[in-house]
Amino acid sequence: MIEVKSWARLHLGLLDSNGDQGRLYGSMGVAVDRPYLILQAEKSEKMQVEGLDTERVGQYAQRFVQHFGLSGGARLKLLASIPAHVGLGSGTQIALAVGTALARLAGLKIDTREIALVMGRGVRSGIGIATFQRGGFVVDGGHRILPDPTEPGAGSGRAAKMDPNSIPPVLFQHAVPRDWFFITAIPGTEKGFSGEAEDRAFRQLPSAPASLAEKVSRLLLMKMLPALVEMDILSFGQALTEIQCMVGDFFAAVQGGRYSNPLSGRIIDFILQNGAAGAGQSSWGPAVYGVVGGKKAALWLFDAVKNFLAEQGGGAVFCMRAQNRGAQIRWI
Repeated sequence: MIEVKSWARLHLGLLDSNGDQGRLYGSMGVAVDRPYLILQAEKSEKMQVEGLDTERVGQYAQRFVQHFGLSGGARLKLLASIPAHVGLGSGTQIALAVGTALARLAGLKIDTREIALVMGRGVRSGIGIATFQRGGFVVDGGHRILPDPTEPGAGSGRAAKMDPNSIPPVLFQHAVPRDWFFITAIPGTEKGFSGEAEDRAFRQLPSAPASLAEKVSRLLLMKMLPALVEMDILSFGQALTEIQCMVGDFFAAVQGGRYSNPLSGRIIDFILQNGAAGAGQSSWGPAVYGVVGGKKAALWLFDAVKNFLAEQGGGAVFCMRAQNRGAQIRWI
């Protein structure tokens, strides 16, 4: 039997939704140590899916088996799962865990990037793929775009298509200090966009001004990344919050505001007012987070956010560290 364990990720923002430099998106994010996924798999006469989230596990298993024309079956059991459609990247982790387990059982010599392509992951962001491989804080370079010469403005982000056979390249990966904590709240509101709703939201987005990508990229390159390397949580948090505000304001055109709902915005304000160095929304939310230094301060903020969220209708709160390694894959 093979066991795959992988972790949630926080998506910290897109870098470039303009595309006039020949690439679209680019992302930054971080693997976190909770919640996590555990999948066990063993050979069987037919395909059997048990445990949690059987629908998605079964769909990805069928997709993988059909693509490679595998005979025989497997027994798949998801023992622990990451909450779905709340901004923690559960879909990519399930897809990669299922594909990795089935590939090992079948003796296929394929890597994580090929599995991701087969499973249809990494369509825009490559953060979940990179954190499955490596963990830590990651920046990816987005997708190369293929201009359509029949369209006016060929080569721009709005009149071009992305390379369908690409996975965003990892440009930067670095361990996050062990005494940096991410206090993450998931309010009991509507879940974030996924599937067709997410596709529709991206189609409806206007093209981002080049100036936005320039500001975000400068903050990332000249403030956020040096701060991470030098373990300067205050500068890291300042850059993170500023990027989140700018990107959130751009996405307000489709999510209705800077954040996915007013409660998420109030939680972020509360987190910042109570000691976090920086804060923002993960992906489409509703998960929001703040980064804070030191275990004592983290536990205090964790309790404060739990109490605040309880007064606002409830939800889940996690005290997370970064997960500085990739998925664990072992025979048991």
